[in-house]
Amino acid sequence: MKNIPILLVLILSFASCVKTPGDGGKASIIGKVELIRRVQINNPASTVDTISAPDLSVYIIYGDHISPDDKVDTNPDGDFAFEWLRTGDYTIYVYSEDTTSTAAPLPKVAFEFDVSIMDKSDVIDMNTLYIYDKN
Repeated sequence: MKNIPILLVLILSFASCVKTPGDGGKASIIGKVELIRRVQINNPASTVDTISAPDLSVYIIYGDHISPDDKVDTNPDGDFAFEWLRTGDYTIYVYSEDTTSTAAPLPKVAFEFDVSIMDKSDVIDMNTLYIYDKN
């Protein structure tokens, strides 16, 4: 009977060792955001140019959480990095003008990307994420 509290403490300590997605690891997710500027937002033929998207907020959700867990801003070249992550599933998202709408003002939509970190030292390169804006 006196071993039950010790057994309970051992079980709880093993359960708390399960690592979930989030901060505290050695992995990273990196990428770049570029802005496609159009004269008419819902017409791809009206593209003026594509430029780096500086000072843009990029958000991350850990695992199955429903709200953002962290946010970084892109540097002057549009690059971003989420560092010190553990293995698991993540959602990265950025906001863009809605290219399917003709409403004024244009609504913002989230472009979401699912990422999985499989190894504790992975560096996942998302390459270039594109967003849109009316020129």
